[in-house]
Amino acid sequence: MAHIDANETKQRRNGKPVFTFTVHWDEYLPDTDGDLQRHKRQATFRNRADAETLCDELNAARHTVGGTSGVSDARRAAAMPFSHYAAGWLAEQRRRHAEGTLKIGTLNNYTRLLDVDILPRFGMMPVGLITLVDCEEFRADLAARLNPRSLRNVWWPLTAVLRYAMRARAIQSSPADAVDRAPAGRRSRVKFKPHPLTPTQVATLAAKVGEISHPAYELMVLFLCYTGLRRGELQALTLADLTLTHTADGGVTGSIRVERSAVRRGGKLDIGLTKTENERTVPLPPWLAARMHTYLSATHGDPANPAAPLWPNRLQGGARRKGEHAAAQLDWSETVELSTFARRTLRDACEAVGIPVGTARKLNEDGTVAPPTNGFRLHDTRHTFAVMLLTAGVNIVQVSKWCGHANKNMTLAVYADFLPEEAPVNPLGEPVAAPTPKVVQLFG
Repeated sequence: MAHIDANETKQRRNGKPVFTFTVHWDEYLPDTDGDLQRHKRQATFRNRADAETLCDELNAARHTVGGTSGVSDARRAAAMPFSHYAAGWLAEQRRRHAEGTLKIGTLNNYTRLLDVDILPRFGMMPVGLITLVDCEEFRADLAARLNPRSLRNVWWPLTAVLRYAMRARAIQSSPADAVDRAPAGRRSRVKFKPHPLTPTQVATLAAKVGEISHPAYELMVLFLCYTGLRRGELQALTLADLTLTHTADGGVTGSIRVERSAVRRGGKLDIGLTKTENERTVPLPPWLAARMHTYLSATHGDPANPAAPLWPNRLQGGARRKGEHAAAQLDWSETVELSTFARRTLRDACEAVGIPVGTARKLNEDGTVAPPTNGFRLHDTRHTFAVMLLTAGVNIVQVSKWCGHANKNMTLAVYADFLPEEAPVNPLGEPVAAPTPKVVQLFG
């Protein structure tokens, strides 16, 4: 049975001796042969209340399956830092990736969010000492600088690690689960809307991109707007994914096979499945197929290599002032980095031709938050493709397949406002009564 000894120290407080309080108890642990051996344990506290708390826990645990050793294990587990359980949770996510149930991009995003936002705040704290107030303050700090979607992205790994600590019996409940996440009221925020371009705007924008950068990127803008590929899907394309066929009348037909998605993180290109994990083939308009044929034969730096990227990256190096441009030097061994392209070349081209550019929510140096604004973004090349198809009368099911949506309901939800409208017509005809018989009955 656990008991407490009071120990007088040499310290004095207000002329009175200062005591420490030591809890003594026995633990029974199996040896190498499986036989239980008694081990004496003790823990010293500066105040009697903490000592009595442990003593009560130990005496209550004597009648449980784990005995007093379970209390000791739980206390040691609670004293481990949050980073210990974060490492264990990430190991679990790496296993899920190896088993094919978690995308590499998601795994890398979890790692980045932990390193950048969560571990600097909680990494060295004993997981058992993280309180509801700590979690509330952390969420408030996130809300001050992030939009609601980004806040949820950061909050999820925190709650997942704390639940992992619960499974490890380090804590009995997660303080993050007790946070009130209901919005305090109706929030007014700018919601991004599709900003598709007209064919004339597409041609003007592409020409300006070619003028300030390279003709290959002019064609790439046209390719994006007339195939609707996502950013990662275009970055994963190689020459082997492009099929071009010469027709009997001297024309060219073609299609692009979309099987992979690639995202660059930390200087490394991560290649995985598409967003919906489905493959698709998107046909090219004949004029675009002809221009792609010319591009391969006259512009591409490695046309004989099927594994070469379809769209090259820009060579690094060389400083420039904002608004100044020089002819781009291309690296044909590396795929294009669309984030950089959109942030520099595409944005400048949009401003030059008068197309409004969308901006994300931004935290200013003085602590104020600049709200997001609607306008053209790189992803709107995909919206442009879908809207042009719907306007041309293409069936929405076919549009959904070419866009790579999970189902046509997704396409309807995004593009319902862009479907061509016709004046409603009621097709129901006028009712006609049955004809009257012409035979006259002579006898009753």
